[in-house]
Amino acid sequence: MTKDDKINALIIGGSSGLGLELGLFLAEYCNVFVTGRKDPQKKQLHFIPLEIKKSHLLSSDLDRVLTRVGAVELLIYAAGFHQDGAISDLEDSDIIAMINVKLTAPAMLLQKILRKQKKLSGFIAITSTSQLTPRLREPVYAAASAGLGMLARSVSLDKRVVKTLVAAPAGMKTNFWKGKTRKGVLLEPRWVAERIIDLYKMKFAYKQVLILREPPRIKTAVVVD
Repeated sequence: MTKDDKINALIIGGSSGLGLELGLFLAEYCNVFVTGRKDPQKKQLHFIPLEIKKSHLLSSDLDRVLTRVGAVELLIYAAGFHQDGAISDLEDSDIIAMINVKLTAPAMLLQKILRKQKKLSGFIAITSTSQLTPRLREPVYAAASAGLGMLARSVSLDKRVVKTLVAAPAGMKTNFWKGKTRKGVLLEPRWVAERIIDLYKMKFAYKQVLILREPPRIKTAVVVD
């Protein structure tokens, strides 16, 4: 990434939280397009409204986003929301919404991008430490996060995808946890974003990292050169 030759970066879930922080860091080097439900009002970012949770037109909505962006050279999937409750507490719509956000949408995006342009230079999947930890009150979130991680790992085997980073952060100070109790110190999203950008600049074909708290630190789980 250089300032003189800007590439197109698309951040799904980039209008707030970690996705927004990543977009602000990347804006120096990329034409950054961010999606979400609310415009973050940042002049260095191009906002595209996108509803994933309840959309029955998800495929056509994603086509609309990709038409607006053009060639995607870096895809960052950072969409997510908190869902509390044992599996029997969740409604059908809750389960469908989480699977849409964490698995259906990224799978469709990768499918559409590779069909259209035959190559994706970079893919960053933001999952969660929940993908590795069974959670009684986050069953679908944990499962869908694990699914996103495995989707990214599987797609990294495709020679058309040049570089894949899976970043699994612990709890952060974002709207994800707004109004909810979380024990311990939460990570600063800007610090997490900076670590992810630094990691992405390294040379590898596939890397999976955990971004842990207390103390804040990076733990590399898998690297493929």
